[in-house]
Amino acid sequence: MNVLRHLRPECIALDLPFQPREMPEEETDAQRAKRLERDKEALLTEFSALLDRSGVIVNRAKLERDLVHRERKATTGIAPGVAIPHVRSMQVRSFIMGFARAPEGGWPFLALDGEPTRFFFLLASPPWDDRLYHQIYKELAELILDEEVMSGLATATTFQEVMNVFRGYFVR
Repeated sequence: MNVLRHLRPECIALDLPFQPREMPEEETDAQRAKRLERDKEALLTEFSALLDRSGVIVNRAKLERDLVHRERKATTGIAPGVAIPHVRSMQVRSFIMGFARAPEGGWPFLALDGEPTRFFFLLASPPWDDRLYHQIYKELAELILDEEVMSGLATATTFQEVMNVFRGYFVR
């Protein structure tokens, strides 16, 4: 399967303009949870805008809502430093994939391990395209286990370098 045909250069971001909220000096656990939830939803807003650059999104605001609802069901922060935000939505004309990287140290994303997330592999699909959706998710789940690939993604400075890392993994 050629996963790369679904990853478009305009959907790769190595410098998203996201800044997590500052932690107040005296913050309760409930306040902290709310702040982290707001940060996560702000990131999902950025991700929906990134995917919207592809031209296959029908309504960006509704896609964002669908992403938020999906994340509320269960976090997609699945591995140390890695999240695969994914959604099946009527707001997507055809399968699209994106990639975003946070600065070193990562961003709060309420991941399973509770740690910040650095690498975001974004997937959006129309609801009727389950087979492709699951196949690419599986491929990405295997990719994140490859230390050489993850190191390459950590040091890439241009979208072309990111594409070359993916190409090196998927085109064997």
